[in-house]
Amino acid sequence: MNGLKCPKCGLVNLLTAESCHRCNHVFTDSAPATEVSVPVEETFQARSYASGADGGIPEDNETGRKTFFWYRVYCAVMLLLYVALMALGLLSVVISGDSVTPEQQQEAFIVGIIYFVLGLAFAAVYGIALVLPRKPFNWIYGIVMIAIGLTSCCLLPATVPLFLFWLKPETKRFFGRK
Repeated sequence: MNGLKCPKCGLVNLLTAESCHRCNHVFTDSAPATEVSVPVEETFQARSYASGADGGIPEDNETGRKTFFWYRVYCAVMLLLYVALMALGLLSVVISGDSVTPEQQQEAFIVGIIYFVLGLAFAAVYGIALVLPRKPFNWIYGIVMIAIGLTSCCLLPATVPLFLFWLKPETKRFFGRK
């Protein structure tokens, strides 16, 4: 990996860096920084990643893999439920014209809009959860997604075990959390 060596403190920074990560020396102020080639492990990003500054290196384990698989299944089911809610909202808006009184027509229209908007918002949130990578921040995102499912008594048989496995140390290590 190529990098810029700071003339002031000697730290190797990324080529795109405008200033030194350690001493904040701006590279354009004085003599140009030296471009060097170093192994990836010796850059400050690799050292901070390995030391656990941003969560550490994820550990692959069976419990974490299985929990992540079932979490994605859960997110897919929730995505489908919220897409169905959007469809119900559209259906309510379309058939609101068949109501007997103007009050019923207006009520069906407003309810349809609310269903559609809520379905769209939650479908987007669960759709994003399906594609997020295995990173420390995704563990937190996942616990929030599971907590949303815990609010429904219909989903408790699925979300309680998922929640318990999500909190296991093996799963946390799978996502790079301590």
